Amino acid sequence: MPGAEVDTLPAVRGSFRRMLCSVHNFRSSACVGIATAITFCVLPEIAAQNHLSDSELNQQDATTLLVREVIYNEIEEQLHDTSSWCYREHRQADGKPSQTLEVCQTKDGDLERVLAVNGRELNLEQTRAEDQHIQQAITHPEQLRAKQKKDREDGDQQRKMLRAFPEAFLFQCESESGNLVTLRFRPNPAFRPSNRVATVFHHLEGTLVVDGKQKRLVEINGRLTSEVRFAGGLLGHLDKDGTFLVKQRDFGEGHWDLSYLSMRMSGKALFFKTITVLEEKTLFDYQPLPRGASLQQAADFLAGDFDVHPAASSGK
Repeated sequence: MPGAEVDTLPAVRGSFRRMLCSVHNFRSSACVGIATAITFCVLPEIAAQNHLSDSELNQQDATTLLVREVIYNEIEEQLHDTSSWCYREHRQADGKPSQTLEVCQTKDGDLERVLAVNGRELNLEQTRAEDQHIQQAITHPEQLRAKQKKDREDGDQQRKMLRAFPEAFLFQCESESGNLVTLRFRPNPAFRPSNRVATVFHHLEGTLVVDGKQKRLVEINGRLTSEVRFAGGLLGHLDKDGTFLVKQRDFGEGHWDLSYLSMRMSGKALFFKTITVLEEKTLFDYQPLPRGASLQQAADFLAGDFDVHPAASSGK
């Protein structure tokens, strides 16, 4: 399948971006995915495990159990959270002009409205163009439905990757502060990835912060410790020292969602095409919409004609 091989590295990059976003019920807004790295630092040598005390072994078991519970909750939220929210997003990607947007989620798709570009509010003509864009999406929702279908497919892949995290990494508790537990993670040498995307796990390490009380993911901070080569480099590679940082938090009503994402990756695809991923997002001012909100209700909110009460307001 030569055609499939050409797309291998872009697919890895896209899956990695979407994965990052998957940690927070990111149903369509940011997609990141991107295989997010995750869970806990390991002991320096596998052989050293033979000399662990019973208390150390029990601590490892408890840490692994915590990671499994957190991952389980993240997946369950993706599958069962049907709430709809509006939020603001500041976005900077790949050297493009920065944008500040307002986004509203609905059961029929998400609507976006650009508020500012490079820190400057839109003029009257640009604002009218945004109004027309939103009305076009409502009148002809085919593109929204197509995007929803792709998001569902991405979500299925995200959950497969998330389920592999507890096996893909070894974990060690680094510190505790209140409900927050910081775990250091590094690859599990015994992990055998089932697909090319999962091979990235063998090259990731970093820290994971979880809420030990609510069993939810708070932060992932990861780095590629070595070059990731696909098919021995024939299909491309991701460079060493690529980084990502993902944060999420409870924005009210028990709703956890993305608050900040930063990713810096580079590499080369087939035929030496350079890949550069520079992306930063800050999400804030989350406000709940009525359950089952329609596209028109979301559009009315974006136009300022539909009042909802803010659940929370914060930066990253």
